Amino acid sequence: MESKDRELPIGSLRIGLFTDTYAPQVNGVSVSLQMISEGLKKRGHQVTIFAPRFPGYKDDEPNVMRLPSLKYLNNPPIYVAVLGTPRSTWKLTREHFDVLHAHSPASVGLLAYLTASTKRLPLIYTYHTSITDYTHYIKFIGGTGLIKRAAGWFSKASTDLGDQIVVPSPKFQRLLLTQKVKQPITVIPNGIDLSMFKTARNPGSLRKRLGIASDAPIMLTVGRMDPEKRLEFIVEAFDLIADRVPNAHLVFAGDGGSRKDVEARAAATHAKDRIHFLGMVNRAELPDIFHDADVFLSASTTEVHPISVIEAIASGLPMVAVQDEAFEGMIDHGLNGYLVPLDVNVYANTLADLLPDRERLKTFGVHSTKLSEKYSIESQVKALEKLYLEAILQNWRGNMFTRMMQKNINQIPRRINRVIRTEIGKMLPGRKKK
Repeated sequence: MESKDRELPIGSLRIGLFTDTYAPQVNGVSVSLQMISEGLKKRGHQVTIFAPRFPGYKDDEPNVMRLPSLKYLNNPPIYVAVLGTPRSTWKLTREHFDVLHAHSPASVGLLAYLTASTKRLPLIYTYHTSITDYTHYIKFIGGTGLIKRAAGWFSKASTDLGDQIVVPSPKFQRLLLTQKVKQPITVIPNGIDLSMFKTARNPGSLRKRLGIASDAPIMLTVGRMDPEKRLEFIVEAFDLIADRVPNAHLVFAGDGGSRKDVEARAAATHAKDRIHFLGMVNRAELPDIFHDADVFLSASTTEVHPISVIEAIASGLPMVAVQDEAFEGMIDHGLNGYLVPLDVNVYANTLADLLPDRERLKTFGVHSTKLSEKYSIESQVKALEKLYLEAILQNWRGNMFTRMMQKNINQIPRRINRVIRTEIGKMLPGRKKK
């Protein structure tokens, strides 16, 4: 370990990233962590990622430590980590880090907390997901009021375990303040490699693949196909405008537990031949898909600061989304898209009015690109690096103060004893022995 220490450049930090979701799973947290890890390494830092073992998957990166895991869901397959034997946990806590950063509150997040406590290291915690919005994943009892209240308590308790809290959007800062989280909260927006989405490598490849004419408008969604995304709402909206915009197409890129239900709803529409499901898409193909589309859609109200929306606006796509604070800064209503109520008729009418207006789509696209410029991965990494250094300094000062206090406290009994003996001697100078 010492030989590696000498090889590290001056100013390099040893950072442990802890997550319950990572490759090969494809979601916002997983993608964000891969970019953050690469960005930190480019700036000279040593990064180790701790994530659940995914059977049959081998990491390309040497800096990923896989933890023993159990399968929790089948579709899509999700594995949760178990802490392992006391011996393996002890070995882990002896690894040297300067700062730990937890990206989930469950088992791997708990391991981050235990490691930080054992080694007296600063712990950063990023609040990626509103836990109370995802209780439906708890089998049988997830929708009960008791579970909702328990989720609220767990959300606050697990968040307060961190020394510093990171949220990707002001929406979640307000949420945590409502939950009365005590620890300092910093807003650091998600970032992406903007250059990747500026142009398409293979223009027209999506249209060619699906047999869509070059002048036919394409509406697109990208991401997990799960209940909270409300993708059936989008299918219903498309069904309402299918006759009003007869050459329009709807494309879903992604996979998940709701895919079969969404496909069934699509098959029941009279425009089913114009609804397409790409399934899981290689990330390298995304710029081509975005650039062939005309409008990006969202109907979710559980987003935090969605990577897919940043990718869409970086690709110059206008947006139509259901009103939600998560889109603050990414959608300027009437300038690069529209935020509408959760009303399928209003949503459909907005699309029907926008899609034929090629000039407005172009103007909106230019503004989307402009808005995306503040969401670079470089900016995110620099902000995290600054927070890490502040947390390390704060932790060092705190530990030094604690050590000094402990030393002084240990000496207090002897000091008090000496003072008492001295004062008694002064008070009773003439006392005679019996």
